[in-house]
Amino acid sequence: MKRESKVVRSVCAVRLAKPCDCDAMAELARQLGYGCTGDEVRGRLSQMQDSSQYAAYVAQLPRGQIAGWIGAYLFRSIETSSCAEISGLVVDQSVRSRGIGRILLNIAEDWARGIGCDTVSLRSNITRDRAHRFYIINGYEHVKIRRNSVRASDSVPPICLATPLLAIVVRRAGK
Repeated sequence: MKRESKVVRSVCAVRLAKPCDCDAMAELARQLGYGCTGDEVRGRLSQMQDSSQYAAYVAQLPRGQIAGWIGAYLFRSIETSSCAEISGLVVDQSVRSRGIGRILLNIAEDWARGIGCDTVSLRSNITRDRAHRFYIINGYEHVKIRRNSVRASDSVPPICLATPLLAIVVRRAGK
């Protein structure tokens, strides 16, 4: 970890997410409008055990409260080099702006470097201005805005996206 203050480091520990964290992780995801349950998070996390492909970390306060989490994965495509993509980052609204998000971001960037990625990317809802400022302050840059399209299978009800535009931001992991 780098850049975080000694004060923040002393009040939260970052570790790999465990099944016992999933209820708290789901609750934090709900703060951002994602309606998932602890059981759903547990099932997804159980499929993400290959540390060369996936990473999920939690920030835990001294009394055991999960204050935030970050997920990342190795993204591969035909047209671009592989990169690490942050799939989610959330800090409990009661402890935001205290450096916890930066600590989680740094640990994900360290993971990205460890698997050989020199770029970290993420998608952030166009309406999340505070998150956009956070990423810019932490060295990320807006690359493009794109429309996100989803088609559910016939056996699953269609997914409605209230705000289909997403901002794409990218940062070199080597910085």
